[in-house]
Amino acid sequence: MNVSSLTASAEGISSTSDSRIGYYIGISDEILLSRRMPLYLETGLHFSSRGAKGDGVSLRPMYLQVPVLVNYHIDIKNVVTIQPFAGVYYGLGIAGKAKVEDLKGDLFGSDSPLRRSDLGVRLGVGVTRKHLYFGLSYDIGCLNQLKGDLVDTDYVDDAPTIAAKIRNNCFTLSVGYRF
Repeated sequence: MNVSSLTASAEGISSTSDSRIGYYIGISDEILLSRRMPLYLETGLHFSSRGAKGDGVSLRPMYLQVPVLVNYHIDIKNVVTIQPFAGVYYGLGIAGKAKVEDLKGDLFGSDSPLRRSDLGVRLGVGVTRKHLYFGLSYDIGCLNQLKGDLVDTDYVDDAPTIAAKIRNNCFTLSVGYRF
């Protein structure tokens, strides 16, 4: 389950949208990096439904994501393993809908103001018990999601064009099965 939002900022002022609940599904694998300590490289392919809402606007982007994480396994009495992790993710927008007031459109279309690519930092912790996995993570978007970095304010006489940025944020709750 994803709980995502967008943070918009311009001229030193920022605002965060209302959260939207989405879904998250994928497959991951770990590679042991050291035989002396339980340090792993984790990657995979995930489908992530994200978005934001607020003031008559609703965005529902969907991404294919590839995380590259480093995690450490802390074994507790051979019953439970705690796995803190950190790394980066790359997301490619594959579909999505935007709704502004009563107008609807494709979120990643040629006339859309949003980019298809997303890149960010992922931090979190997982817990395994036998084959069950439970995880909690937070994604901090690093790329500006706007195609053009500028918001035109020409509707106001002599108003300058200002730089604006939009970034993804997302809490993810995961439940999985480890083979």
